[in-house]
Amino acid sequence: MRDTGAVTTHRIRFAGPTELVLGVATLIADAVGVDLTSSGPPAPIDDGAVALELTVEGSTLAVSRAVDRIRDGLPAGASVTVVDG
Repeated sequence: MRDTGAVTTHRIRFAGPTELVLGVATLIADAVGVDLTSSGPPAPIDDGAVALELTVEGSTLAVSRAVDRIRDGLPAGASVTVVDG
């Protein structure tokens, strides 16, 4: 059985409108039980869209909850996913 309370490192990827990148990073950094440990610079992926890779520490449950809350508010075509952890 997996311990959802164990703190591990996770990588999160946001892809979407440039104007949302700071807000998404802030929501992740402010999420309960999640610590933002590093972030690369936003990388252009399309006209007006960027990708952002973030590294966080937290329980699998806390990170999943944070990503789910953000995902629920994203516009069509934008995404946020846990890519490993």
